[in-house]
Amino acid sequence: MTAGGPAVDTVRIAVGPVCLLPWDTFTGRAPVLPVTALVERRTRDGQWAAEDDVPVVTTPSGAIVLPSLASPRPVPAPSAAQRLRIRLVSPYLLDAEHPAGVEFDAPAYAAPAVTRTRLYPLPAYPFPPGTRLLHGRVRHGGSPAAGAAVVGRARADAEHLPRVAAWTEVAATAGDGVFRLPLRRVGSRPQQPPPDPAAPDAEWFTVTALAEPGRTGGPEVSVQLTAQDIRGTEQLIEIP
Repeated sequence: MTAGGPAVDTVRIAVGPVCLLPWDTFTGRAPVLPVTALVERRTRDGQWAAEDDVPVVTTPSGAIVLPSLASPRPVPAPSAAQRLRIRLVSPYLLDAEHPAGVEFDAPAYAAPAVTRTRLYPLPAYPFPPGTRLLHGRVRHGGSPAAGAAVVGRARADAEHLPRVAAWTEVAATAGDGVFRLPLRRVGSRPQQPPPDPAAPDAEWFTVTALAEPGRTGGPEVSVQLTAQDIRGTEQLIEIP
């Protein structure tokens, strides 16, 4: 187990149509909080309906597989396969990079590729006492941005110096756009010392909100905040 989740080569993959490898981005491990895997089938009219007869199996390494949808031999024709999807649902964590779930065809004859699913903390996540949190909300085009990703890091530019190695923290917004972003590590300090030698250096962070974290080049905006801003009132981040 590594800080970024289990290494792929430690996961034993059985034959089947899909293999998800979820991990909690706050702990860097497989989630211990409740996460439900929902399997749904695409109907003839293009809608999604629950597929309750498909058992979901979680392996000892934390991978989620669907062995009942494996085929002992190649599927003879595309018409013999069904289009399905699997979604991970939790009141505490969000698969923000796959908002509509992961789609696949079944049955399947070969072992599937591993799909890493990073689960971002939602506002209801039970952070340990004492965790420094940025409270805020994200709006996109004037409306609450549900399922947006919020990324925090030490400010990095010509006027600020990092105090530690580069790091990132992430969170996801709830349906009303609200988020709680953990900022456990130290921010950057200004290149220039403060005018008052007795004053402590300011601690600076860059916080980026992404309206569509699963899409490269989607709408996003970054703001620069100090540790004092984080301890203050709720921050509103507006994505045009």
